[in-house]
Amino acid sequence: MSRLIVLATDTDVGKTTFSLLWLHAFAGAYWKPVETGESDSALVTRLVPGAVVYPPVMALREPVAPPLAARREGRMIPSARELAIAMPTGDMLVESFGSPFSPLNDSELQVELVRDLTLPSVLVASSALGAIGRVMQCWSALDAEGLRPTAIVLLGMRDVYAEDEIRKHTHGSCVVSLERPTAWTIDALRECATRQREQLDDAHGAIPKHLDRYVIMPSPSKSDAFPSRDRQGAADNARTVSGRPIPDGRGSERIQSVDKSDTFRGARSNPKTLLADDRRCVWHPYTPLEGSADPLVVVGAKDEFLELADGSRVIDGISSWWTILHGHRHPPLMRALAEAASRIDHVLFAGVTHPAAVELADLLLGTMPWCGGRVFYSDNGSTAVEVALKMAYQYWCHLGEPGRTRFIGFEHGYHGDTFGAMAVSRDPVFFSRFEPLLFRADILPIDANRLDDHLKHHAHETAAIIIEPLVQGAGGMRMHTPQMLSDIAAVTKRHSVLFIADEVMTGGGRTGTLWAHQAAGVGPDFVCAAKTLTGGILPLAATLVSPRIVKAFQSADRVRTFFHGHSFTANPLACAVAACNMRSMLKSQNEPKRIEAFWSQALNPLRDDPNVAEVRIRGTIAAIELAGSTGYLAEIGPHLHRYCLERGVFLRPLGNVLYTMPPFCTSDASLSRIAKTMADAVALNH
Repeated sequence: MSRLIVLATDTDVGKTTFSLLWLHAFAGAYWKPVETGESDSALVTRLVPGAVVYPPVMALREPVAPPLAARREGRMIPSARELAIAMPTGDMLVESFGSPFSPLNDSELQVELVRDLTLPSVLVASSALGAIGRVMQCWSALDAEGLRPTAIVLLGMRDVYAEDEIRKHTHGSCVVSLERPTAWTIDALRECATRQREQLDDAHGAIPKHLDRYVIMPSPSKSDAFPSRDRQGAADNARTVSGRPIPDGRGSERIQSVDKSDTFRGARSNPKTLLADDRRCVWHPYTPLEGSADPLVVVGAKDEFLELADGSRVIDGISSWWTILHGHRHPPLMRALAEAASRIDHVLFAGVTHPAAVELADLLLGTMPWCGGRVFYSDNGSTAVEVALKMAYQYWCHLGEPGRTRFIGFEHGYHGDTFGAMAVSRDPVFFSRFEPLLFRADILPIDANRLDDHLKHHAHETAAIIIEPLVQGAGGMRMHTPQMLSDIAAVTKRHSVLFIADEVMTGGGRTGTLWAHQAAGVGPDFVCAAKTLTGGILPLAATLVSPRIVKAFQSADRVRTFFHGHSFTANPLACAVAACNMRSMLKSQNEPKRIEAFWSQALNPLRDDPNVAEVRIRGTIAAIELAGSTGYLAEIGPHLHRYCLERGVFLRPLGNVLYTMPPFCTSDASLSRIAKTMADAVALNH
């Protein structure tokens, strides 16, 4: 028997009937976390003598909606997360109540419990007239949540037409029909299950046994298995499952220990231990080893929210370092990941290809201002930049100009932390220690005239310029106009120097267009993409290369090969998610415009504040530069961070620059909360 959860289109359609037939066919354990009215756990104990029946976390007397029954008894149903933590270990059938979209408690729907249990599901429905519509409504809603059922069971008289239509419209899902037993006796149930064993086997075969998509827990020990014999016994035993106290809804119990094989549950139960272990063995990026505040212990994420170990949640106001595009765990992208993971994990990319990489490259090149070109995959923004820098220099070598060893970057630019990226950034705070190791690069202000003057003297030595189009991220969310970008591109072209657009942060629609350089109508020789390629789900980078550059490498002479690559180049899972993301992005994207309009209305009044040096807004990005101390190490930064976090908004100021860049899905209510928190933080600086 596998681990699964039984769902239904509505109440009283046959979840318990299916559960009884399943347990007669495959044996195993049964658990219904919340019960109302007559106990299904007691019924299973009576009708399937060999089953291990775990007691419910909460058994309520009145046969009404669980939150209502709990309220009438002066109790409170635990959260989805708490119920998931209480789930016993081992193979079992978990039975839900009502519909997945029924209220679980006063603040959550039952679908949140389905999500937190991370189990494959069987959707049960009545085969009576209207079955197709009922199934499709519930299936579609679950699918939109990234919780597509693995099998569908129609209970009642068989309707072949309904089976075929449901199968057709659920992309070939496993659909089986089961007749109900003639009587509620052990013998009748056993006979019914035996007679329909083939259909039950079909449903059983659809349940994933070893998919990374689902959490597979170890089998229960004998000490874990304590059958419930009646309703009172279930209530008496509800305080402990597998040796773990369970909340009873009154807040009097706390979970003391959790199987360490489930990392995220363990973090919730004992965050102090996790933080101590973190201090002992983890080195966090851009964080001092001494004197820094404890990191947030994040145990979950959904949409624009991060879920913390203490049960609270905060708005991810910076999209987890600018990576999360649509929102955390965006259902279409999570489905694409699960589907790809069912077929492949990783394969090298030298001498090998796969469909996802080819599709993604084709989609990416289709967005460029030139026809043709190639895509070179790597792992992150820094490596995408390294590829462009190396390829730019090698291009000139192939053209007989190996003396073009200089590059041009721009003040306040940031292109990554590898050596080539550091060389063209030259940030004095981040990279001055490594100055003796960096190759020669000229750092200029973002000014087309200054660039023109410089290239009049050094074009013959210069391989390429590199710029973050429209918005310089880590340099303080500094912005320049599309016209300035267009002028810089024109100067570069006039002096026959290559143009690298570092779109690692600005790509993906962040600035209002799919690529920031599109707003200026320019055609770069290279485009570097990374953070939002997969919507933030997996690491992947790409360097898009124009036909002009490709032509210089098109030779059978192996010496002219671009000798560069990474172990996880074009990881199939990441490419599959990125291809899904690109297909979505090529449709109309109105969210950046919505968010930009919101920022303009909410934050523009701060432009008149004497403590504000500048308010900068483009697309989803809004930045408030405070007057006074400047730079990344400005002491105001940590204070602003703490102030915002205490108000439920996670921001990481760049020194005296308080900025936000939320996911596209961020609701107006969350945008309002971000804007108010930022405005209040500015007032605090008075």
